[in-house]
This record gives sequence, C-alpha cells and structure tokens, in this order.
Amino acid sequence: MDRKMMREINQNTLLNLIRTHAPVARTQLKKLSGLSMGTIVGITTVLIEQQLVVETGVAESTGGRKAGLLEIHPEGGYVIGIDLWENKITAALLNLHGNIIYKEIWSAPLRDNASHAVESIASGVEAFISHLPIPREKILGLGCGLSGSVNPHTGVSVDNWQLNWHNLELSFPLMGSLNMPVFVDNEVNCFASYEKLYGNGQKYHNFLLVSLGRGLGMASVIRDEPFRGGQGLGAEFGHIPFDVNGRLCECGNRGCFEAYIADHGIYNTYLELCNEPASVKAGEVNAATIHEVYERAQSGDARACKTFEETGVRLGIGLAVLVNLFNPECIIINGGEGHWVNLIQDSMKTAMQEHLFSQMGSNLEMIIEHNPTRLNWARGAGCLVLRDFFSSPAQLS
Repeated sequence: MDRKMMREINQNTLLNLIRTHAPVARTQLKKLSGLSMGTIVGITTVLIEQQLVVETGVAESTGGRKAGLLEIHPEGGYVIGIDLWENKITAALLNLHGNIIYKEIWSAPLRDNASHAVESIASGVEAFISHLPIPREKILGLGCGLSGSVNPHTGVSVDNWQLNWHNLELSFPLMGSLNMPVFVDNEVNCFASYEKLYGNGQKYHNFLLVSLGRGLGMASVIRDEPFRGGQGLGAEFGHIPFDVNGRLCECGNRGCFEAYIADHGIYNTYLELCNEPASVKAGEVNAATIHEVYERAQSGDARACKTFEETGVRLGIGLAVLVNLFNPECIIINGGEGHWVNLIQDSMKTAMQEHLFSQMGSNLEMIIEHNPTRLNWARGAGCLVLRDFFSSPAQLS
C-alpha cells in the first residue's frame, strides 16, 4: 500500500471518528484510532484548513494545556440526493451533518422514456444547482435512488418495472454530463445509508430495513456495511416466493411477497374478501386508495380489518424468513403512506414469532417508522455520497 493511500485511509478514519464521537479531542482520537499523535495533529490541521472540520470548544482540563474539541463542519461540503419517480424527481441538498438545506420537486417524464432519461435527469439537476445558495465547487457529488434492481458497482438500472427501464446506464453518463461523482443505488439501500449514518441504525452493526408502499423493498446492513451480493442485486425481499401458484407479480413471476404486501397487494386482498376480481396492478393503486380501505378498517368494516390482519400475517411470515437467514439485531420497518401500518403490527409480530427458529428472536429490536415522504428517499440518496466521503478507501464495497 503506497503512502498516498495510507494517508487517505487515515484521513477518512479520522473524519468518521470525528463524525461519530463529536465533539472529540485529539487525545481521544489517538485512543480510538491507534494512530500516532503526530499523524492526528497533521491530518486534523489539514482538515481544519479545508473547512471540513471545525474546533468548537475545549475539553475539561486535567492540568496543562486545554484540549480542543473537534467536530465535522456542516458547511464544509454538500451533497445532492435525488429520488426518481414515474413522472417527477425529488431533490435535496444535504450538508455534512446529513441535514436538508434546500429541496425541490419537478416534473420529469421518466416512465417509458429510458432513451432520454439521462438527459432529463441531468438538465433537471443542473437547474437545481443553479438555484442553490452555495458555490458549485462545494458539491461533493450526486446520489441517485430509484426502485427495482440496481447494480451500484456499475451504476446500471438493471430492471425497473415502475419506470420500465432495463439495463440502463446511469452513473457514468451522468458523471460526464454533470462533471461530478455520481452514485446510483436502489432507493431502499439509499435509505439504509441514511439510517446507518444518522438514523435509527447508528447503534447496530447488523440490521434490516424493510420498506412498505408501492413495492416491498429491503436493504441489509451486515457488519456495518450494506450487503449487496455478487452482482450487487441482493436482498430482494419483495420477490421471494410466498405462493408459487399465486398472484402474478409486476416482475413477471407468480406469488412474490410483493404481490400480497405492497399497496396493490393489500387492495387485491380487500377485493378478494369482497368477492370481486383481484386483478389490480401495481401502477393502478395509490396511497389515497389504500387510505380509503384504512379508513374503513378504522370504522370497523370487517372485510377491511381482515385485509390488514392477513397482510400482517403474510409480512410476519416474510420477516421470519429474513430473521432466520440474517439473524439481525434490529429490523426497521419503513411504513407506507397513510399510517395504515399500525393496523398490521399485531398480526405481523405474532406471525413472525410463530415462525422464528430457535433463539432468533432473542433481543431482536423492531422499529416502525410511519408515513415517509419522497424527501426522505432523496435524503437517503444523498447519503450514498456521504457514505463514500466518510468511508475508508479500503472499506468501500
């Protein structure tokens, strides 16, 4: 390993330690990192000069010179995160603390328009940048989150049924157009990056994030790093078979968990209980439709109540499969819009416990986050860039 790489590794190690332990003294960084005090003083001096780190106070004195306390300078750099939807783009500007400084939503014809997707995204991002209250040179990069199978190593949207994109290159063309680093990933993996850096996943080394809504998504963080599999396409919870002779899924297979637990799956369950044909497709159901069923359940409608109970059982079975496979410390459930997730909690937890192996459920934490917005997903996309910024070159997957 050459000296330049070693210095980059040491710098990123200190940046991440400052981020996670701030405010922190250099003497504490020495204990945490194992680096020499000379190395720490040299690197932190450069980081302060680059305005990436700021000295904010002094530690309690134990005699002698008071030790300065360091933390990440939030205005030392910024990242952009975008979330792609069928006909719109949500964008957020984040500082180095992961806080949203500026946001916009604009219309963009993305579905069925793969041939012009890069051009449309790039022009929208350029317009977004022109509205920002910061100089362009302070932007560290762009994170792009979208649904479906994404290879984060190549930046290719492999299969996206929501947008009808298949094997579409995104990161390298966008890098060329925008002249900045571009990171592309499945939007649930993006959100997991946020959870690990700044959210509920910070204290866990191994956790799963399950997202409910239009689809059924999952991201897994194993030993503090995202698990992606050999092709970068792993953790497709929504397309694990639940009933091999069951409903036709948007992906073309039959019986996927997504066909029963995603919004359109919930609505089809309700139609079945009403003795009506259950043939509603993913793009034909929105949050408002599900909220109508939710309101009926809240009012005591027996079929609506049964709909959410059965959805909870199916999700609980799926979660048991995941726990038996990964043995996580925590599962974070990112609930669907409209707060309907509260109606599936009891049956979900009961079904999961009934199907767990041995002691897999011991000390398992479950966190339910209600009513996410597209802005949350854009922030997650921006955290792809922040994860790269704070990670050692030797650790990045």
